[in-house]
Amino acid sequence: MNTKVKSLIYCSLGACMIAIGAQLTIVLPISVVPITMQTLSVYIIACLLERKQAVLACLIYLLLGAVGLPVFAGFSGGIFALAAPTGGYLAALPIMALVIGKMLKRKVLALIVGTVVCYTFGTIWFMFSMQMALLPALTLCVFPFLIGDTLKIILTCLITKRIRKL
Repeated sequence: MNTKVKSLIYCSLGACMIAIGAQLTIVLPISVVPITMQTLSVYIIACLLERKQAVLACLIYLLLGAVGLPVFAGFSGGIFALAAPTGGYLAALPIMALVIGKMLKRKVLALIVGTVVCYTFGTIWFMFSMQMALLPALTLCVFPFLIGDTLKIILTCLITKRIRKL
């Protein structure tokens, strides 16, 4: 198979994986930011695909959502979803994939730094859009997610190790 076609297929599958992960949500009563498997999907594609492919998969996902396809959490889509208080977390996904891909030789550290990138971009945008101070924003947008994201990092290491063996 042509390597360009193969790369395009990988990017498309990565975007689909993120879209599916975004629909697996748990709404927290204390936050407007839902728990999703979207970050798990980005972790996995950033660990398995080439760095460029992982970033392109995230960009394709964002483009699909921006044009109105219901690929964001809760089957939402549209440019307004990117401008919403949680839009910074979406915008951080390609940067997160890039950072993880660059640091992949130290996978656990790469995933932690990628998560910090996502938290940073997302929380700054959340603070800006909600006119909120740092500590209340962290209380709503970061602290409730630390345990879940730690579990996602562990799961990513187990899954990608297994897939690499295949």
